[in-house]
Amino acid sequence: MNNIPLTSLFASLFTIFYLFLSVRIGYLRGSPVMKLIFKMDKKVPAIKLDRNVRAHGNFSEYVPLFLILLYISESVELVSFNYLLIICLVFSYGRIAHAICFAFYDYNPFLRISGMVSTYLGLALLSILLLLSII
Repeated sequence: MNNIPLTSLFASLFTIFYLFLSVRIGYLRGSPVMKLIFKMDKKVPAIKLDRNVRAHGNFSEYVPLFLILLYISESVELVSFNYLLIICLVFSYGRIAHAICFAFYDYNPFLRISGMVSTYLGLALLSILLLLSII
């Protein structure tokens, strides 16, 4: 039996999305492997590649920290499963919205702002819960 179902589920889902972002970077860079799989007609503008690299990097910066906090919270049974699930869903929305904003749009303040607010909210809630549990 899995004692950390949320950590396992979201680590898996985040990894799949991270792989999607990674493949997209390879495609935009014109990777020879990607040229075998996808038809590439034109050169990608540098700004588009930079935004996609940033989406990929930003995802890889926040997700591991969240997963560590989630793992600890779930392991010590800090709060209910449903409460942790809500935090996971909020954080997930934030990471996906922010990545989509950078990877697919030139400018979308709603996705960017709501994505970062949701990301910060998920991290803050888990951090505060853990801090309160040791006080």
